[in-house]
Amino acid sequence: MQEKIIGPFLAWIAAHQDWAGSVAFLLAFTESLPLVGLVIPGSALLFAAGVLIVSEALPAWPVVLGAGLGAALGDSTGYVMARRWGPAMVRRHLPRGQWRLYARARLGFRRWGLWAVFLSRFFAPLRAFIPVVAGLSGMRHGRFQLANIPSALLWAPLLLMPGQAIGWATGLFRREEGWPIAVLAGLGVAGMAAAAWALAAALRGGPRR
Repeated sequence: MQEKIIGPFLAWIAAHQDWAGSVAFLLAFTESLPLVGLVIPGSALLFAAGVLIVSEALPAWPVVLGAGLGAALGDSTGYVMARRWGPAMVRRHLPRGQWRLYARARLGFRRWGLWAVFLSRFFAPLRAFIPVVAGLSGMRHGRFQLANIPSALLWAPLLLMPGQAIGWATGLFRREEGWPIAVLAGLGVAGMAAAAWALAAALRGGPRR
């Protein structure tokens, strides 16, 4: 199904480069919305657009910036909607058998909410739902944006230009002055992995003793 969409999409966006940034914004925005993101193959289309960026058939920065801003705004929309209307909907419609899972998710968010918002950006099944959980959990707006905006601006170039990102990292190791940056980047990745493990353990109810 996606193959039938990607081909015409690439042909259209290559012929309408002036709209590339706006299209990237719209795709990232809609994919980040609750429920809507399940039927919009935004990441697949943006990744395909990245192929055109690598071949220099599409301008890089308008697309990268549009995707980053769209992702940040889409998650913010889901968060605000859940914070405003979510608790009342949960009280009315959540089955009693799911209340324990809901309480556990809220507890996990109190401990790991910042990392949960940041890391979920890079996992498609979670991307559209974690902002909703953040809103339902009453996460402060400033704290949410502290994770939301940086993760969106990091996610966009990693999705659209993975080849350039790998080349940049390789170039760091070839230069003596690049080693400190490379080491810090490695520590950052290790920290993200540790936070992801801790988040998973918290949502499972904590590690068994």
